[in-house]
Amino acid sequence: MKVKLEDVALEAGVSIATVSRVLNNHPVKEATRLLVVDTIARMDYRPNLTARGLIKGTSNRIGVIVSNMENPYFSSIMNTMEIRMRKDGYLCNFSSAINRGKDERDIINRYLDSGVDGLILVDVSSKEENMGLYADLNKSIPVVLINGNPDRDDSNLVMVDQRKGMEIAMDYLFALNHKNITFIRGLLDSVAFDIKDRIYTKRMIEAGFPPEYTSIIEIEDTDHYTAIERVEELVLPLLDSPLRPSAIFASNELLGMGVIKAARKLNLSIPDDLSLIAHDNTYLSIISQPTMTTINLNPPRLGAEAAEMMLQLLKQNCPYPRKLIFNPELIVRESSRAL
Repeated sequence: MKVKLEDVALEAGVSIATVSRVLNNHPVKEATRLLVVDTIARMDYRPNLTARGLIKGTSNRIGVIVSNMENPYFSSIMNTMEIRMRKDGYLCNFSSAINRGKDERDIINRYLDSGVDGLILVDVSSKEENMGLYADLNKSIPVVLINGNPDRDDSNLVMVDQRKGMEIAMDYLFALNHKNITFIRGLLDSVAFDIKDRIYTKRMIEAGFPPEYTSIIEIEDTDHYTAIERVEELVLPLLDSPLRPSAIFASNELLGMGVIKAARKLNLSIPDDLSLIAHDNTYLSIISQPTMTTINLNPPRLGAEAAEMMLQLLKQNCPYPRKLIFNPELIVRESSRAL
């Protein structure tokens, strides 16, 4: 039989109000508090958090939306986020918005209907951000974006500097004397992809490379394991052509795995015949053969910082949006070399 609040009060010899005060961290005599805490532990009493939330107007739940939880980049973010939120008594509800625009709006509405205390969105939609969706939501519920548009000032944002990350990648490849560089991105409506695309195109033009050296490959879904096979399929004819690139930049390491498979099928050596660099720095970059040179976006820190910002928003009324942008770093491994 489930232990009730009344049972705890009877066993401890105190009033129900006193037990409630202890549970809600209200002032009581220390001896009384210790007695009630001990009784709760002995009787294995579990308070009804839903009922408590109705009384307080809170749910102690945070809605989190990512593109696809199968991508190790997102799972790494979610892991540190969940640990930090749980430490302060919050649970995270995670959802994948695979069809970004439609799924994202549907999930947001479901979260709002269920009464979450806040929303965290990872790698957000360019279209929805430009339409002001997240800024409008933040007027009624705390919203934290991970990797949004750094030029906007109407949303709470935690991100790695995507522009700088792409600059570092291009500078590194140029320093290795690579000119014919292919860029692989997603078709999805994504702020992060769009930023990388703009920097790649800008730097190739500035370097004076002819149009045939500027190659962009787009795939539909970058976050599902099927992206590996899709990239292999798309890259094979490019690697088997006279215009074979000397280097490929992949927007994440799932895409990088596809490049490795394509090169292996054609008996091309990475890095002797083809250099490869990716974004993220998840375990995929370490277990791949060869190990992948990568731009470290530090997903564990992204998750922890987003959780910290959300907790601050929940605890205090912030008059203006907060922004935290930190720098990426290049991690050189086996998949790249100079020409």
